[in-house]
Amino acid sequence: MTRDAASFDRLYRENPDPWDYETSAYEADKYARCLSLLPRARYGRVLEVGCSIGVMSAQIARRSDALLGLDFAPTAIEVARARHIPNARFEVAAVPQDWPSGQWDLIVLSEVLYYLEDDALARTIACVGRDLAPDGDCLVAGYTGETETRLTARDVETRLVGALSETRPNHSIKRCEGDTWIAALFSSRPAHSTGADSGRYR
Repeated sequence: MTRDAASFDRLYRENPDPWDYETSAYEADKYARCLSLLPRARYGRVLEVGCSIGVMSAQIARRSDALLGLDFAPTAIEVARARHIPNARFEVAAVPQDWPSGQWDLIVLSEVLYYLEDDALARTIACVGRDLAPDGDCLVAGYTGETETRLTARDVETRLVGALSETRPNHSIKRCEGDTWIAALFSSRPAHSTGADSGRYR
């Protein structure tokens, strides 16, 4: 991990919303455009890795039967729990070591994968591939501006979507981007059943 849980937790203790998730028009537009990629109106079991204070979680939960949000910063999880989202549960956890058991209809990884070291990233991607439902969807998003991380949003998207594509050849992919972010939706179903553009990741 290129930045540890303690440093993130300090940020949240100093400011419960350090990136203005609740008030930023930029963030609101990003959430709306990312979630517009989802091909289904509703999902059963949803896993959100890096849920932070639960702002995007609340929107995902409206389209979920059950949402599990994970973040390794305890203060962020406290704020997320305080939202009292009825069908959502939030847990302090770091991936890949605390990856939860079970199969997921949707896995969301927003602005989190590039904080992992190479081995941890590879293991996390393996967990996604193993536990994503046979007809499941995976949404990955990341910041493309300057960061303290070695890996970029494009690096981790390439690795994740490429790995999923290898094991699920009848897939489809949709993408969107803003000035400083990118997002991709990998669906385990072909384009004719999702409305997405099909094909191997390039």
